[in-house]
Amino acid sequence: MKWHILGVGAIGGLFACRLQAGGCDVTLFSKHDGSPTRQLIMAGDPDTPHHFEQELTLGQAQDRTDAPIVHLLVCTKAWAVEDALRAITHRLSTETTVVILCNGMISVKRIAPAINGARLVWATTTAGCRRDEAGRLIPSGAGETHLGAHLPAGEAPGWFFGWEGGVPNCQWDREIRSTLLAKLAINAVINPLTAIHRVTNGALLTAPLAEDTERLTREVQALLRAGGADQIAEALPARVTEVCSQTARNHSSMRVDVERGRPTEIEAIAGWLLSEWVDEPPPSPFLRHLYQTIR
Repeated sequence: MKWHILGVGAIGGLFACRLQAGGCDVTLFSKHDGSPTRQLIMAGDPDTPHHFEQELTLGQAQDRTDAPIVHLLVCTKAWAVEDALRAITHRLSTETTVVILCNGMISVKRIAPAINGARLVWATTTAGCRRDEAGRLIPSGAGETHLGAHLPAGEAPGWFFGWEGGVPNCQWDREIRSTLLAKLAINAVINPLTAIHRVTNGALLTAPLAEDTERLTREVQALLRAGGADQIAEALPARVTEVCSQTARNHSSMRVDVERGRPTEIEAIAGWLLSEWVDEPPPSPFLRHLYQTIR
């Protein structure tokens, strides 16, 4: 099974290695590196190093291929998805499956022209990964990964066996939207607070930030209930505590982006929850303050 991966950061690299371990033939995309191959090293992996073919998304026409893409995994930042897809739109068609794995919610209307009629699948994962100073991939736990079609479907498609074979705790969801919303709600609490205060996830559970965490959790719960997601709202406090405890030493991706002066995914997380989730959202002054400060 052939897969192309667009966005080979830490998470993209992790899934490249895992899909390869599951028997998939994986090709990586690069914006500027014209090398035909690339090597990824994952700490603690007996199969390391992993070797991949590599193709350009940008550059001179003679340096690129126009061969159709059958399966594409997108692991860019949420704000970069649309432009990244546009660079390879000419290689996508109704015969292509596009899996989007990123934080937050992506506007289907905005990316529809860029996927050129391809079948759209959403993915979310609790797996974590970072790069060390030597560029090695450092996974933080196996995590759970969920995939599901944008248009609700029945059984998992045939290509899913490659994911089951290489990605730990991977499952196909017939209704993925609830899973995505639950993950977004957790991110809406943890990411802005850790980014603003420049703290690790675990710091949100202790003084002086525990009160802020509880306050923001209540606002996100109210937003969820306004859209009818009562079960997700009810479970949110426990899930926030669980994630902060399990990842106590981790730095959220939003904190890292803020510290490095890079664009954040605040629009796809808090922005979506405040403006896209319901027509008339309840007052959310704390979340709105964090959103406006970070954006």
